[in-house]
Amino acid sequence: MKDVMAEKIPFKTAGKMVYDLDVSILDEKTRHAVVECVMSQKEAAGDAISAFQPSDNALQETSEERLAQILAAGDDIHGIASDRSISNVISFGLKKITDAVYSEKVNSDRSRVDQLFSELLKSVFESKAPLKVSSSGHFWYPAGSYMGWHTNSRVPGWRVYINYAEEPGKSFFRYRDPLTKEIVTLQDKEWNLRIFRITSEQPIWHTVYSDTNRFSFGYMIHQKAPANRLSGMLRKLFG
Repeated sequence: MKDVMAEKIPFKTAGKMVYDLDVSILDEKTRHAVVECVMSQKEAAGDAISAFQPSDNALQETSEERLAQILAAGDDIHGIASDRSISNVISFGLKKITDAVYSEKVNSDRSRVDQLFSELLKSVFESKAPLKVSSSGHFWYPAGSYMGWHTNSRVPGWRVYINYAEEPGKSFFRYRDPLTKEIVTLQDKEWNLRIFRITSEQPIWHTVYSDTNRFSFGYMIHQKAPANRLSGMLRKLFG
C-alpha cells in the first residue's frame, strides 16, 4: 500500500505480521520479466501439465475445518519441501522437491525476476543492517490445485510472494492470524504482492487454493551480519 511504502515495514517488529501490498509498486519492467518467466514455465512443464490431475479435495484441504483437524492432531507441517503430499502444484527448480521441473531457460528467466525484485523489496523494509533477498518456492498452480496448510516454521523470517493469476478472483491466499486466531482469506487479483513474518513462537498457518493458472515466486529476506560483528566471530573461530 502507498501508506506502507511511505512508512516502510520495520524489519524487526512485534506488530503486524501480514501485509497485502498495493501492486502499483511493481514497475512494468518487473511485470514483463514475470510474464516472460511464466511463458518459459508453460513450455518447460508441458509433460507435467499434461499429467496434472486436479484435486477434488482442494477446497477441503484449504478449509478452516481442515486446519482445525491438523491443530487438534498436533501436527507440525513445515512445507512442501519436507512433505510433498500437502500439494499438487507444479514446482520448478528445487531438486529436493519430488517431480520438480528443471529448465535452464526457466532458471535464467527467474534470475532476471529476482534481480529486479530484490531492490524493490529492500526499499520496502526499514532496517539498520543491510538486507539480503534470496529466492525460495517457485510454483505453477493450475486450475484445481492447492497448497495445504503449513507454517514454514523451520525457516523463520520474512517471506514474500509475488503472484500472477490469469483469472482474478478465482484463487486465494488464506492464513490464520497467530494473535487473534482469526482465519483471513485474501482473494487474488491479477497481480498480488504479499509479505508475512514467520516465527517459531507464533507460526502463521497458511494455505493457497486456485481454480485458474496462478504463478508464484517466493522470497526470503534476511539481515546481513554487520562487518565488525562478523570479524569478531572470525577472530573467535581462528584466534
